[in-house]
Amino acid sequence: MAAELLVGPVCPGLTAEELDPGALTRLASELESEELARSIAQTYLRMLEARLTRAATALDRRDEVAAMDVLLSLRVSSATVGLVRLESAVRCVIDAVRRGEHDLARERGASMLALATGARQALCEHLDGAVESPV
Repeated sequence: MAAELLVGPVCPGLTAEELDPGALTRLASELESEELARSIAQTYLRMLEARLTRAATALDRRDEVAAMDVLLSLRVSSATVGLVRLESAVRCVIDAVRRGEHDLARERGASMLALATGARQALCEHLDGAVESPV
């Protein structure tokens, strides 16, 4: 499913930007450790598939509590590592869950899954470059 499907009635306000390249730099600065910022990003990548699977399962079961648990974690962690497009898509799923729109939440969840490949690739490519820290 193409990312364009998230724009308009499915997910208004989805950012076109895949990655905020300054996010890890800011995180490294806040933590006073480039190594720790990289470790957080690598842990995010390792956990991403499991989080997405848990979200999809919860959405399919219409388990709002389980869905919100994983979606809120995914939203915050995506923003932390700079995956702004995926974070934006997760917010759209959260909005549908909060309104009790289960079919829309599942539709948005499927679109969110489609964005994960690009997000993963963008973060990996960014990690291959230097995360510069002023520390």
